[in-house]
Amino acid sequence: MAHACVTVAQFIAKKTSLGKRYAKAVLCRGEVFLNQTAITDGSQELGKFDQLTISGTILQSRVPRYLLMHKPAGILSATSDPTHRTVIDLIGQPWARDLHLAGRLDRATTGLVILTNDSAFSESLMRPGNKIPKTYLVETDLPITAEAIEKFRSGMPFQKENIRAQPAIVGLLTENSCRLTIHEGLHHQIKRMFLRFGIRVTRLHRESIGPHVLPEDLASGDYRTFWPHLPQSCR
Repeated sequence: MAHACVTVAQFIAKKTSLGKRYAKAVLCRGEVFLNQTAITDGSQELGKFDQLTISGTILQSRVPRYLLMHKPAGILSATSDPTHRTVIDLIGQPWARDLHLAGRLDRATTGLVILTNDSAFSESLMRPGNKIPKTYLVETDLPITAEAIEKFRSGMPFQKENIRAQPAIVGLLTENSCRLTIHEGLHHQIKRMFLRFGIRVTRLHRESIGPHVLPEDLASGDYRTFWPHLPQSCR
């Protein structure tokens, strides 16, 4: 049952359809267990991933899931597609259909994608105002010019979205490759940035999203669960 922050008593009253008097009674009798601990204070907030039971009957039980995946080329960053394989297909578990992506990659791009069933967590990564850094390895068909690097570092305007991008962090690796950190994640943003200088991106690989880094030992097509540091509100 998806809900905003509610108290245990409110949740019991609504979930059972028996009202506040019933909620107060079962709390007083010590029949309510929050995360396997008996409680009598119904004013406690119930988080969406808390387990709540009354006399052994589960009222809420939802397992939070957070996955780091090493997306291969040719796989869609989508939850379903009638033609192509998706990141969900790579997981191959029944619960995978409850997941969504916290930031997509286009079909040709490889590297880190994050999947979760926690919308608050994914929104914290994707909300533009949070300016979450995303780091990529970029390879190009032509040398990366000093002019391009200067413009990237100063922040580029994007007329379609009517915004000016935050200054990018650029580290030249070879004349045709660099490590690039951006903060927006606009549609094909990096490819569009290079094309303004007549340079085509030939390979794009995402290494990190905020503090979440693609593990070096995570093979292409594999995933790994993790537990992020989450805000304490509504928990």
